[in-house]
Amino acid sequence: MLAISLPIACGPVSQNPAVVANLANRSAGTSESSISTADMNRNIAAAAMTQGSSSASDYQIGPEDLLEITLFNIPEIYGMERQQMTPRLTTVRVSQQGLISLPVLGAISVKGLTVAALEQRLRQAYDKYIHDPQVGVSIKEFRQRASVIGAVQKPGVIELTGPKTVIEVLAMAGGVTEKAGSQVHIYRQGLNGRETHVIDVAVLANSIGLINANNAESINMPVQPGDMINVPEAGMFFVDGVVHKPGSYPLGRRYSLTQALATAGGVDSELNSSDVSIFRRTGPGKAETLAYDLDAILAGSAADPQIHPDDVIILPISTTKYIVKRFIGQLISGISIGSIAGS
Repeated sequence: MLAISLPIACGPVSQNPAVVANLANRSAGTSESSISTADMNRNIAAAAMTQGSSSASDYQIGPEDLLEITLFNIPEIYGMERQQMTPRLTTVRVSQQGLISLPVLGAISVKGLTVAALEQRLRQAYDKYIHDPQVGVSIKEFRQRASVIGAVQKPGVIELTGPKTVIEVLAMAGGVTEKAGSQVHIYRQGLNGRETHVIDVAVLANSIGLINANNAESINMPVQPGDMINVPEAGMFFVDGVVHKPGSYPLGRRYSLTQALATAGGVDSELNSSDVSIFRRTGPGKAETLAYDLDAILAGSAADPQIHPDDVIILPISTTKYIVKRFIGQLISGISIGSIAGS
């Protein structure tokens, strides 16, 4: 499922809100061919040092993390009249199933929660036993991982020893290679299914000072446990949405839109919408959204557009088809072939 948010000048695309793809502004007057890999890596390293780590509030708790949980207002009774509030500290490691076990409460699911969200959950749970419970949670050990693939110097698994941004993880992977393009793709399992984020790091080619209010959020995107960060080689295009094999593909020859969709395994005819969007940069700090009617292209009544390097092709899900497949389809599947034949 997809939603694309571009720089303010390009406006948002609201066809299918579940994945955010950010195309940050690239530096003014810098052509794609003039981007230096050495400059890119030097500025990736500098950005990783100067921008600072992602806020701990963004970090999602996962298996093997060690948590320290404090209940601040446990009443202690002394004699008949004296009462004192005493904090209780519990240290617990998250299981592989994302569970922790606490006195009184038993097993609590914490996987995917931030510290603030877990504090809220525990306050609600302890409220049955303690008046106005005050709960504090801190992470003593970070044990999560993300992976980096594609055109980086040291692809592989990265230990997230605390909150990290995409730029920091790229620096930990040694930076990009000379074959790298200007985009970074982040694949993530979200609450509503697979998410894809696309950011453009070419803004770092000349100076980290080019990070501004329009692109800082995407450049400093926090990495979540389990993320796969892909740096496609130059001359690639990206397809996502209701295709059978979403991902990045080399643009080794001239591709039309229908050929690009076929390369991505073809569309899921049970779920696809006729609307197709192509997100394409048109110049320094500019990008445009190109909208096409796939049914019209397949029928021959509209031209089949050519794909350019770094194009992001989005085929959104059809809400109507989704409802039919997920709900009405389940009802139909309960009718036997024999009963249909005999009707």
